[in-house]
Amino acid sequence: MKNRTIRVIIILVALLFINIEAAQAGLVHKIKLFISHEFPDYNLLFLSGGLLILGFLSYVLFAPVWIGNEKWAWLNYYTYQPSRHNYSSKRVSIRKISKILNNTEFNKQAHS
Repeated sequence: MKNRTIRVIIILVALLFINIEAAQAGLVHKIKLFISHEFPDYNLLFLSGGLLILGFLSYVLFAPVWIGNEKWAWLNYYTYQPSRHNYSSKRVSIRKISKILNNTEFNKQAHS
C-alpha cells in the first residue's frame, strides 16, 4: 500500500471515532432525560433492586449442581439427546445408569 492510502485510512478511522463519540454523548443525554421522565423519585432504584433479587433467585434455582461426576445432571434426565445412536455412547450411558443403580440405598436393601 502506498503512503497516501495509509494516510486516508487513518483520517477516515479518526473521523469515525469522532462521530461515534459525538453520537454517544447525544444518546447518553437523551437516555438520562428518558430515565428521569419515566422513573421519577425512587422507581428506578426499586426496579433495579427487584431485578437484582430476581436475578439472584434465578441463579440459585438454575445454577449447575454437581451430581456424581457431572454438572447439570438433573437437566440431562429431562432433555432429549439425539446423539446417542452409536455403540460407544450407549455403553457410556449404560455405565452411568449402572453406577446410579449400584449407589442407591434401595439396591442395597433389596440384596440384603
